Amino acid sequence: MKDMYRKLVGLLTALALGASLAGPAAAEEKPEVRIGTDGGYLPWSSMTPAGELTGFDIELAKLVCERMERKCRFTAQPWEGQIPALEQGKYDILVGGISITAERQKRLAFTQSYANLPINFAAAKSAGLNGKSAWPELREALVGKTIGVQSGTQSQRFMDNELKGDVTIRLYDNQDSLNLDLLAGRLDAALAGRSPWIALTGTTQGEGIEILSPDLNFETFNYLGVGVGGLMRKDSDELRKAWDVALCALKKEGEIRRISEHWFGFDISTRADPAVCGA
Repeated sequence: MKDMYRKLVGLLTALALGASLAGPAAAEEKPEVRIGTDGGYLPWSSMTPAGELTGFDIELAKLVCERMERKCRFTAQPWEGQIPALEQGKYDILVGGISITAERQKRLAFTQSYANLPINFAAAKSAGLNGKSAWPELREALVGKTIGVQSGTQSQRFMDNELKGDVTIRLYDNQDSLNLDLLAGRLDAALAGRSPWIALTGTTQGEGIEILSPDLNFETFNYLGVGVGGLMRKDSDELRKAWDVALCALKKEGEIRRISEHWFGFDISTRADPAVCGA
C-alpha cells in the first residue's frame, strides 16, 4: 500500500513539475498576427511572379513581427474588401500605404504614422498636362477628361471632393488594372499615391508616362490624412501598442529610412510620435 502511495505521490509531483515548466511557455505563446494587404500596390506591396508578397510594407511588417517575437501570416486581397474583412475578424491588421484619416479613426484604430507621400496625377507625356504650378491650374486642364482612380482610396476621395461632375471618373479594383488602362490610352490621366507612379515610370513600358505637378499634399488637403499607418480594430489595443513599440525602435535605428530608400529611392519615413515613443 505504501509503495502504491509513493508511486502516486511521485506521479503527481512529476505532473505538477511538468505543468510548472510548460505553463509559462504556453502562457507566453501568442496567436499569429493575420495581416491583410493589397498585393497590387507597388512599391508598398505587390506579388512576385512566384506568388510571394513583397514591397516596403511587407518588409517593414516582417521586421515589426520579429521585434514583437510574433508569427505573422500575410494574405493579399483587393483594397475595397479589406476593411470589411478586418471588421469581421479575418485580419488583425491591414498594411499597404493606408492613409490615416479622422474619418477612418472614428470606427477603427491606427498605429502611429510611419511614412508619408503626396498623391499625384499621371498622364502620357504626349498629353501635355505637366508643368502646372498649382492645383487650380491643373484642375482647369483636367476638366472634361476621363480620369482613373482606385476605388476606396484617398485618391478617390480627392476626385469626389475636387473634380466630381467636371470629369468622367473610372473606378478600378487595383492599381495594376488602372496602370494598364493608362498605358493603353483608355484614360486621359489617373490619380494615385506618388509611389505607384514612381514604380510605373521606372519601367520600360511606363517610359511614356509622367508624374504631373503639383504634388497634392496632406498639408493643403488636410482631409487626406497625416501619412500612412497600420489599420486595426479598436479592440486590438494590445497589438497596437506592441506594434507601435516596434515602430519606435525601427525609427530610432534608421531601419524605416533604410527600407524606404530601397523601395522608393528616397526617405519617406516620418518622425517618431512623441505621444507614443516619448521625447
